[in-house]
Amino acid sequence: MDENRSGTFSEGVRDGLPIGLGYLSVAFSFGIMAITNGLTTLQAILISATNITSAGQVAGVGIMAAGGGLLAMILSQLVINMRYSLMAISLSQKTDKTMTRFMRILLAYGITDEIFGVAISKKHDIGVRYFAGLTVLPVLGWVSGTALGAFLGNIFPPVLTNALAIGIYGMFVSIVLPKAKQDKVTMSSAALSCLLSCLFFFIPALSSSINSGFAIIISAILAAIFGVFLYKRSVSPKLLKISTIATLTVVSVFTILGVSFYDAPVSQDISAGDKLSWGKFIPLLIAMALTTYLVRMIPFTLFTKKLKSKSVKAFFDYIPYTVLSAMTFPAILYSTGSVIAASFGLLVALILSFFEKSLLTVAVGTGLAALIAGVILMYI
Repeated sequence: MDENRSGTFSEGVRDGLPIGLGYLSVAFSFGIMAITNGLTTLQAILISATNITSAGQVAGVGIMAAGGGLLAMILSQLVINMRYSLMAISLSQKTDKTMTRFMRILLAYGITDEIFGVAISKKHDIGVRYFAGLTVLPVLGWVSGTALGAFLGNIFPPVLTNALAIGIYGMFVSIVLPKAKQDKVTMSSAALSCLLSCLFFFIPALSSSINSGFAIIISAILAAIFGVFLYKRSVSPKLLKISTIATLTVVSVFTILGVSFYDAPVSQDISAGDKLSWGKFIPLLIAMALTTYLVRMIPFTLFTKKLKSKSVKAFFDYIPYTVLSAMTFPAILYSTGSVIAASFGLLVALILSFFEKSLLTVAVGTGLAALIAGVILMYI
């Protein structure tokens, strides 16, 4: 088999660079949070090295700090990380013959939102060499970022770390928009996913009763099913365009109203107090890491055969873009601590993605725009 048809290790490393840079900043914040919640630096590093999941790790540390038990840890990780199962199934349909069952078991560890997003966007099948290369820098960035955050937490200004973090969302935009330009059904599905995500985020009755992880799953699945419906019905391009514009208009109006009346949650540091003992930490770490891993590994390993049903295949074709859309919007607006600065970053991400610039270019451009806007706002 021609290695280039399924990607090379070096290509994977290059594609993983913007993810690694984004992880460095996000994990930096996690390192700070872990220390303030009573964990040691080594404990924080072990959590990042065995999990690689931002929302899951934050929830896990909260349970550890509150003295929660194994059941609470397992359930929280299942709920928050269930989206990885959808990603694993979708990614399993894009792998080549080098991805044996044994290699799937090993490499499932690296299925994260961003790694999945980059891998699924490639035009070629995903081979072992490419996927292994793709995970190297993100893992290094995530673990080293946690270590740096634990050691150097309060040295870097928030405006800089926030600007680095928004680059990940910019990368999501650069994955979804080019595909949406080519396929109007994908555009309609992604737009609906954004709308549903906004509803779960801004409506108090929904945001207070439905976990954010479940909200992403529900939004993505419903939007993907809608895409399958459009695909099967062969809706006219004109009607698709009208429905997409209408949906995006509703999203824009709803977001403006939502931002105006919604108070974004402000994180509060919990006093560190006594350090978490290793006797309590180790069982919770094992439960946390094992649950997160199995959620990724089981579907990635079981779904080895190509799906034959056109409807089912279409569903998993749309799922990557609806998942990334739900994760990105409206969360990107609150990723920097300033809605205005984040909006400038989003605008630059949309422009660069529309012209199909590279992932790294979009990630860096998004971060720079948010940083410049944030600095300007500081002196206005």
